[in-house]
Amino acid sequence: MSYKKGDVVSIITNAGEYVGKFKDEGDSTFTVTKPRMLISGEQGVGFARGICVTGKEDAESLTFQKTGIVFTTPTSDVVEKAFIEATTSIQLN
Repeated sequence: MSYKKGDVVSIITNAGEYVGKFKDEGDSTFTVTKPRMLISGEQGVGFARGICVTGKEDAESLTFQKTGIVFTTPTSDVVEKAFIEATTSIQLN
């Protein structure tokens, strides 16, 4: 599947699920900006502030090795709205 720069995409790996804005894709890599790891808590699913438990919060970008990706897919409208609200000061109605 091909994405346009800025598309909000979901990346599913063996380590977890991530959401970010598509930046670019190489032969062996897939890069997103504003990456967020999905986490499950008492109030349901949400976004971690980082990309792993010990990683720096609010990383600017994340490059995945394609060998570690199970699949990518466009993000649902509901999750995209939550992602935009979590990564910007914009509150969507």
